[in-house]
Amino acid sequence: MKKAKTIYYLDDDFDDLGFFKEITEELGYVVKVFSDGRKMLLVLEIQDERPDVIFLDIHMPVLNGEEILEIIKKSDELKDIPVVMVSGAYPKKLLQYCSDMGVYCLVKRHNFQELKQNIAEMLEQLKLIKA
Repeated sequence: MKKAKTIYYLDDDFDDLGFFKEITEELGYVVKVFSDGRKMLLVLEIQDERPDVIFLDIHMPVLNGEEILEIIKKSDELKDIPVVMVSGAYPKKLLQYCSDMGVYCLVKRHNFQELKQNIAEMLEQLKLIKA
């Protein structure tokens, strides 16, 4: 039996955390959600097991998604984990930033079916095969 792939998702919006968790679990993934970037970084630091992908909301209090991405990319232990930046807006500046950093972008949708489709397509693009 294959082990389910693990996803970390960071967002300060509890509704979005709930939607994301419900969708990705329906798709067959193990999901750990975080509303505080410092806590997620601490878990990444102390856990031996790494997630298969990290989704980061761009707009966060204290540490925003870009700051967390910079920390991840500078860490020898974490830099190879695929990262997806999540935003309600999808400006060209964000697309360029993601391209420059070698990460993916996902538009945050508030329609459950659209979000489910976007997440499924992103996970397929990342070649993360369902459990």
